[in-house]
Amino acid sequence: MRVPNYPGSRGVSINLTPMIDVTFLLIIFFLVSSHLAKQENFLPLQLPIATTGISDFSERSTLTIQIPPDGSYLINNSKLTLEQVQGMILGKMDQNGKNPIRLRIRTDKSAAYGSIAKLLKLCAVTGNSDIVFAVYEEQR
Repeated sequence: MRVPNYPGSRGVSINLTPMIDVTFLLIIFFLVSSHLAKQENFLPLQLPIATTGISDFSERSTLTIQIPPDGSYLINNSKLTLEQVQGMILGKMDQNGKNPIRLRIRTDKSAAYGSIAKLLKLCAVTGNSDIVFAVYEEQR
């Protein structure tokens, strides 16, 4: 099929406006999502110090649970009961196709072990054994 040639036209051109719009939307999306990812670590906690450890850079589905010195549970800076934490874990597992997820626990070093033990028991009940503790590396 021939492209009609009209007098005074310069030929066929591609309109790049929609592609530029989509590119800007993607840039905004990634900026906002990276900002939200940084907010989960916003709560200033005195993390425990570890002499050994492994850096965690996997892309596995992860839920971060924070335990401040008072022993409460925080997810996305919202204070939750243990039953609500269980609901959040199960909801994240549903999003992951009913598969176990990774749980990142950020706890203050002065938090009572009782609240950590209850959370670990809850992890076992929900079938999640991939648990990562956030710690500071010991400076030598």
